[in-house]
Amino acid sequence: MNPAHRSPEPIRIRLASTFTATPLADVLEFWGDELGWELEPAFAPYGQVFQELLATRDEPECPRPAARVLLLRLDDWLSEGARLSEAVTDLAAAVRTTAAHSGDPVVVLLCPSPPGGAPEAVRAAEELLVTALRGVPRVQVVSSAQVLSGFPESGWHAPYTDRLGAVPYTESGFAALGTAVARAVHAWVAPRPKVIAVDCDNTLWDGEIAEGGITVPPARRELQRMLVDQTRAGRLVCLCTRNDEADVLGVLRDHPDMVLRPEHVIAVRANWRPKSENLRSLAAELDLGLDTFLFLDDDPLQVAEVRAAAPEVTALHLPADAGAAAAFLGHCWPLDAPQVTAEDARRTASYRDNHRREEVRRQSATLADFLDRLELVVTVRPLAAPELDRAAQLTQRTTQFNLSGVRRTAGEIAALADRGTECLVVDVRDRFGTYGIVGLMLFGARDGALCVDTFLLSCRSTGRGVEHRMLAHLGRLAEERGLAEIRLPYVPTARNVPAADFLEEAGGGWEAYEDGRRVRVLSAGRAAGAGHAPDRGAPQRDAPAREAPDRPAPGGRAARRDTAELVHRTAEELATPDRVVAAMRARRTDGGRQVVARSGAVPPRTPLEARVLRRWEELLSPRPLSVHDDFFALDGDSLKVVQFLGWVYEEFGVELPVATWSEGSLTAADAAAAIEEALHPAAVPAP
Repeated sequence: MNPAHRSPEPIRIRLASTFTATPLADVLEFWGDELGWELEPAFAPYGQVFQELLATRDEPECPRPAARVLLLRLDDWLSEGARLSEAVTDLAAAVRTTAAHSGDPVVVLLCPSPPGGAPEAVRAAEELLVTALRGVPRVQVVSSAQVLSGFPESGWHAPYTDRLGAVPYTESGFAALGTAVARAVHAWVAPRPKVIAVDCDNTLWDGEIAEGGITVPPARRELQRMLVDQTRAGRLVCLCTRNDEADVLGVLRDHPDMVLRPEHVIAVRANWRPKSENLRSLAAELDLGLDTFLFLDDDPLQVAEVRAAAPEVTALHLPADAGAAAAFLGHCWPLDAPQVTAEDARRTASYRDNHRREEVRRQSATLADFLDRLELVVTVRPLAAPELDRAAQLTQRTTQFNLSGVRRTAGEIAALADRGTECLVVDVRDRFGTYGIVGLMLFGARDGALCVDTFLLSCRSTGRGVEHRMLAHLGRLAEERGLAEIRLPYVPTARNVPAADFLEEAGGGWEAYEDGRRVRVLSAGRAAGAGHAPDRGAPQRDAPAREAPDRPAPGGRAARRDTAELVHRTAEELATPDRVVAAMRARRTDGGRQVVARSGAVPPRTPLEARVLRRWEELLSPRPLSVHDDFFALDGDSLKVVQFLGWVYEEFGVELPVATWSEGSLTAADAAAAIEEALHPAAVPAP
């Protein structure tokens, strides 16, 4: 990704681990550069997992992290003689409490066991922890199997440095672990697509329908399984293909090897028009912006056409090989879903319900008749703790009917509730099904008035009187509490004109705050009497709703072309730990600062000195130029000493004492001489 899109605010990550995890800092810096983010990791001392969880509850003034990450190698607790099941049970309770109290995402990464496989007690403890935290709001558990998925375990472990300084993994192992951390954080803070539009021929199956036959080999079925999983995570799957629609639907319905079936697909565009045009048509039908679309096609010309004519779409070119295509999709970070709300899980069904509502709308003579036939039921009730994520999602995605336009995280809403702000959600259902939680109101009493902080309603529910019932509910609450008026702040944005129109219709008068915001003031009685009076004209289809992404990109959204380029680089060039390590080394070599710590740069004089100096170039910044440059003057520290000694052990099979290198100066010439001495010790004189 273009570094010009770096976020202006750092993305803070708090990490605690059962081992020395600071080697992850370089990996996270690398991924921050790739993503265009300024990642700011803060590491607790190793072994301080519980202490870190407890400390975060007592530091409300500290800057809020984007995520808290726990790196657990459960074998470390086993070696301490702890009763592992009790420790894991206590940890699960602490994680639940921290997530609920802070509102910040907590990512629990279960790290691979030492060579030889995990003992039965460790396997049982991992299963216990995964089960205990499954479904807990804002908690994501990544099992050791998931961490290792796609990253072969060979080359992970470093027993020598584990023994020296509790550094259990090699450079490649830490690259894999750091990639898992970066990917988990990305899933919580980066925008997610809402729609996946997929080509069919040589994408969902091998072959072309028009040529008389297709096959669905195992790798294509795996790709289809991934798409079905995406529908369960709340994404809408559409087909965009150069075929006849009847033929395409026939394959989905009748082919025995298909995993993706008609019930998984929300809409189809099967014709020979430009695919960018078909994507625009799908966006209009679904009332979603093109910037919420991700497009998959094996044909580079079709991908190029979409990128040129619809640049808002994230258009990805899938490899032609079926296995490579499935692997590519597995490395597509924007499709990760760390947690799924109830509304997400039923999104495809919800859009099908909307199609049925549109049919009733077309059959209704007037808007009032249409609303009567819907049999709308609106329920206003207090927000429950498990619904915090959905409430935050509404503040982040609702742009049209949102009085203030303020976006909030689940943690921020929880903090408001802790300070006495009342939080109400709005459920809506009709004869066709439930809309889910579509509205949110945050408010409190102050100076004899009911002062509203947030008043919003999802665009798919506006124009049906729901907003009027919300206002009437607040009016009745104010009357019951002896409050004379309702105060509704309004901050104009580029898209919330419908909210302003509603306030004008509600009546009352405007007051101005000192900061320039305006407040609509209504008497409690007037608000309590708010009602919807639909006109008697023919019902019109709702204006296309352009919901915002699930969450804003950190510091502003980067161009979609950059998103596609990042996905391709991640899936193709950085798909293994060794490739990540190579890219990190290349970046250090290309961009690292160079200084000479001693006057007169002396180049390597022996092959051994050259090997040592090359390793130092990989470890240090500034990079050394001379075999007499001082390791510690080049930002070397005790951890890098341990890493260097681990390399010596792996490369030469000799152990150099740590104490020798932890004090005073250390040069590449000194290190090479020590290695040579260990390899070929001087003959001991006979007595």
